Amino acid sequence: MKHTVPPEQLASCGDTSCEFLVDPIPRPRPAPFAVRLRPEVDEVVLVVNQKPNALQILERTQAILRARGVRVREAIYRKTAGGAVRGELLERLKREGGLVLSGVND
Repeated sequence: MKHTVPPEQLASCGDTSCEFLVDPIPRPRPAPFAVRLRPEVDEVVLVVNQKPNALQILERTQAILRARGVRVREAIYRKTAGGAVRGELLERLKREGGLVLSGVND
């Protein structure tokens, strides 16, 4: 009797180091999400982290974009430097219709 392995359980070389034949580690699959390629509103929304000079860089970004005729939200949302956007801030950003830019990175 010949056994076959379902194709979805063959070598997994994505974020792992090629597990052969059967992937022994059960990995949760995140729920699908939708990405808009164009914002609903022609406006930029900025999110700053707490890294040194990040606020000054994004304030300068605001000024440059406005000088070029781009609408930029006055308020800049703040998040922690090392953590993901969660909780109330995440819910706010989900409701935004404009283009959300998050920075500054290393």
